Amino acid sequence: MNKLSEIIKSRIRGSGPITFEDFMDLALYHEEYGYYTSGNVSIGREGDFYTSPYVHTAFGEVVSKFITKGLSFINAPVPMIIEVGAGKGTLARDILDTIKRESSEIYGKLIYTFIEKSPVLIKQARAVLEWHLDKIRFIGDISEIGNNSAEAVVISNELFDAIPFHRAIVENGGHREIYVSLKDNNFIEITGELSTDELKKYIDKYELGLLEGQQIEINTLAGQALKDIAGIMKKGFLLTIDYGYTAPELFSPSRMNGTYKCMKGHSINEKPYTDIGEQDITAHVDFSNLISEGEAVGLNKLVYTTQGQFLLDWGILKVLENTSQVGKEPSEKKIAAVKNLFLPGSMGNSFKALMQVKNLGDKLSEFYPESPFKISFDVV
Repeated sequence: MNKLSEIIKSRIRGSGPITFEDFMDLALYHEEYGYYTSGNVSIGREGDFYTSPYVHTAFGEVVSKFITKGLSFINAPVPMIIEVGAGKGTLARDILDTIKRESSEIYGKLIYTFIEKSPVLIKQARAVLEWHLDKIRFIGDISEIGNNSAEAVVISNELFDAIPFHRAIVENGGHREIYVSLKDNNFIEITGELSTDELKKYIDKYELGLLEGQQIEINTLAGQALKDIAGIMKKGFLLTIDYGYTAPELFSPSRMNGTYKCMKGHSINEKPYTDIGEQDITAHVDFSNLISEGEAVGLNKLVYTTQGQFLLDWGILKVLENTSQVGKEPSEKKIAAVKNLFLPGSMGNSFKALMQVKNLGDKLSEFYPESPFKISFDVV
């Protein structure tokens, strides 16, 4: 018997249908049985899915170059990196390894704030980061950082795609919300009125012009996450890397069923009501929303581009060259893994990078390096 399934069914019996956002929150973050909080999350070759840090250490090496330049630009007395949704610590390890090797002066003063709500994942991260523990502050929630106190580079890698979202559909020309209910003790989906005014405002903001029967995901919690991040920043950079699109492309009629997916064992399905708490649930990120919600709280867009172009701009070709020279013979598998991070047709195009800044003045034109190699066009 799936205990989490029974917990959710009991809630529906007691209080009626729940939004998909509420269902997803329980499936992923229930204190005892959620996919992320219970320790069921499995990333990598033998797991449920890959993230860029698990493909090759080159990802963290390149991100560290952005971070060290950002920290030098901020010029705070204590260099601070904040990673939100830091998971098992793989990205943190690669960043800290690189900074220690290449920027020892920054490393000596550095504080790395590691934000992760799952005690199980923090325990695993402590083992991964054993050589850097004196540099790391582990916390469970961003609220533990004082308001308007951080002069920092903040990073999030595949955070926003895992934030619970609502689902909506066009029925008879109107916008309806998809709810989770029960019939004969089985989960079913029903439609009803939009659960909050915020959902209507979201739809109206983009004038989406959705077609009859079209489904979309609406992530209203992403704006709150950005507000929380901006709230602790006195000044600094925010780097968000995730898969997604801007609103016109994300809500295109070519995606009539939306973009939500479940992932288990590197297999993708659209069955959120099976293996509850044992598989990931995710959807593509609306970067238009991140940009507009960021501006509302003082996080202004510096650059929005593909992950591939970001990695090229910050020096992945040099990392690739170094990888090719490791050992007596170049490892074709290692080289292919690095290329997968940035080339079009792979993670390079499907993932996007958004850099936002707070209170850093008017000299930012000097900050971002542009590679002469262009692989991403018409990213707006």
